Amino acid sequence: MLRSMTPSHDQLERIARLRELFLDEDRGGKALADYWRDEQDLLAYDAVLGARIGWKWDAALAECKDRGMARADAEVVLDFGCGSGIAARRFVAHFGAREVICHDRSTAAMMFAVRTLQAAAPGVVVQPQRKLDLVQPDVLLVSHVLGELDGNGEAQLRSLIERSQRVVLVEPGSHAISRRLSALRDTLLAKFHIVAPCPHASACPALVQGNDWCHFFALPPQQVFTDSDWVRTARTVGIDSRSLPYSFLALSRTPLVAPPSPPPHRVLGRPDISAHGAKVQICAASGLTVRDVTKRHEAATWRTLKKHPESVRTLPS
Repeated sequence: MLRSMTPSHDQLERIARLRELFLDEDRGGKALADYWRDEQDLLAYDAVLGARIGWKWDAALAECKDRGMARADAEVVLDFGCGSGIAARRFVAHFGAREVICHDRSTAAMMFAVRTLQAAAPGVVVQPQRKLDLVQPDVLLVSHVLGELDGNGEAQLRSLIERSQRVVLVEPGSHAISRRLSALRDTLLAKFHIVAPCPHASACPALVQGNDWCHFFALPPQQVFTDSDWVRTARTVGIDSRSLPYSFLALSRTPLVAPPSPPPHRVLGRPDISAHGAKVQICAASGLTVRDVTKRHEAATWRTLKKHPESVRTLPS
């Protein structure tokens, strides 16, 4: 979904400030301080950075659906660290919900998330909630949170995951955060079933070598490249509209009902395209490998990898 927008100079400055905070890697293990100054920050964020995160959620949730994850029309969903509420809005659009709890350290963010979700899904009960000690959600949503937590914050998140029936985490596709998500994944294998994206339930092979990481790329709407306001915003703020990297993990405490057969492997990252072929990294139970796709023998696959690499999850056997 692409919202029409004509950002003002003030909005562009707000977006640039927030993006700089999110990309700051000099904090070490410290938590990121509250960055919402007022509702105008939330409006500016939601229109641009939130929209980009929404497209990542669309890609992750579409894969969850294809892997057999059930709808949540009768369930309680918790959006942890909700920010502007984009994760809850995208989840409800794909899977529904009976009730959504919006949680954030910022009261302004919680109330913004509640209002926007109520407008988008008037049939769903939505409420803000700061204290989560007694909350046991049917579905836990975690969106771009890992990089903002210190050790204590991550321990609290782990405790909340332990009390949840299903969990979907969508994070940036950066090397550091993706590996952090993979490490978290491996600690949860004993209690949860993998829904997506992994084609196996073995230890994450992307953690074996330090230069590997499990990440994918979502496809933004075509209008991002043709709408003058979006083009201007991306250029001013320094966003590469062609690149929408993300990592994600979906878990279920109970096995899925009649799930489809798991894929033999999952394509990672972007292929290395040449005039005569493509080198594609794939993840399987046996580990990470690089598959050579030749233009001569697999012309259709090569063309798809070249034009629409985001659409390729598996390669023909």
